Amino acid sequence: MKLLISNQHGAIVMALLPFLYGMLLTTPIWAHFFLLLAWFSLYLMTYPFLSLFKGKNLAEYRKWTLIYAVATLIFALPALFYNWRILYFMFAMLPFVAVNIYYTKQKDERNLLNDLAGIVIFALAGMGAYYFSERALDTKIWWVAVYPALFFIGTTLYVKSVMRERKNPKYLRASIVFHSFLVAYFAATAQYYLAAAFFVAWLRAVYLPRKKLSVKQVGLTEFAVSAVFFIFLLLETL
Repeated sequence: MKLLISNQHGAIVMALLPFLYGMLLTTPIWAHFFLLLAWFSLYLMTYPFLSLFKGKNLAEYRKWTLIYAVATLIFALPALFYNWRILYFMFAMLPFVAVNIYYTKQKDERNLLNDLAGIVIFALAGMGAYYFSERALDTKIWWVAVYPALFFIGTTLYVKSVMRERKNPKYLRASIVFHSFLVAYFAATAQYYLAAAFFVAWLRAVYLPRKKLSVKQVGLTEFAVSAVFFIFLLLETL
């Protein structure tokens, strides 16, 4: 049986990077493995679940929503046994899931607000992974939310400038200005690894829109830039 998975493979990176960062920034424990599996299953469920609101192939989407929901529950049980308060982070995601449902119903999934809602959901997952083992609500939990979110906002603006909104110059300008501000801010605050990470993203945002890249080339570039960002982020904050 072939899994039903969205073809937006870049979103997998957006779903996993904050979680892994939150886990590594705290003390990783055995229960994190089950929490990760539960989170990934829940992420996979979002594609058939949201597709239900399009009104097509309902039987297929219901089946896969149920399959992923059962997998999520099975993997979540050991994690919930360790720390059931992780559910608070899931509840905090619900308003943003409602935003995703709204834009799906409107057939406007590419709306920037819809993308931002998804980024907040991924940030909350990262915060949950950080809180999970030590139950700490300190300064670092905000690092888990903010740093990856800033990177993904920049990524979203860049991808729109080269693919979805290529003919709309405001996204290119917004992408360059946003990345320039981040590089300047982190350099000025002596967070040099983060400045270097966003400088790599800035180079991509300035240079690559001049090229006619295929969807595959854009995707591979983003995997590489995301890996560089993650490495520099760990060097700065671990």
